[in-house]
Amino acid sequence: MHSLYTLLMPNHVTITPVSVAQQAQIVDATNLCVSKAQTVFGRSFEPVPVFFDLKGKCAGMYQVRGQQRRIRYNPWIFAKFFQDSLNNTVTHEVCHYIVDRIWGLAKVKPHGAEWRKTMRAMGAEPLVTGNYDLSGIPVRQYTKYSYQCNCSTHQLTALRHRKIVQNGVRYRCQQCHGFLQQVPE
Repeated sequence: MHSLYTLLMPNHVTITPVSVAQQAQIVDATNLCVSKAQTVFGRSFEPVPVFFDLKGKCAGMYQVRGQQRRIRYNPWIFAKFFQDSLNNTVTHEVCHYIVDRIWGLAKVKPHGAEWRKTMRAMGAEPLVTGNYDLSGIPVRQYTKYSYQCNCSTHQLTALRHRKIVQNGVRYRCQQCHGFLQQVPE
């Protein structure tokens, strides 16, 4: 039986996710990064739970749900770009956690001045996204909806399409500033 991700990538060799031993290395690197932040910022931070359940194009994600905080990593991207992810993605996500604990997420932009300052304090370049070749990485295929403005056709995600249909939200083209209208099927 094939998974959804295997079915979407029939012509590619699929990368094997990180092993349990590699997961342990990543968790250790995450904990070391949190410990380093304690030294750099002179305050105590609780360890943050780590999960390897992220799929798609993101290498990592810091997530807050109520009072629970966690870091999610993409086990396929980590497997393909292990050392780079260990050096960069771990620090990137831990810095989101540190920013949350120091300033609170409601008061700052995700990759704003506080996050950039924290990245530099941790000795890392504040890059927002990685430039990874995702061939062999399972990614979801999303339905796109065609919309037109005065100058071109745009492909909108199902989320934006639903906001238009259900909530009456209107989007403008960034080039001509015309309102987007759905292309009849």
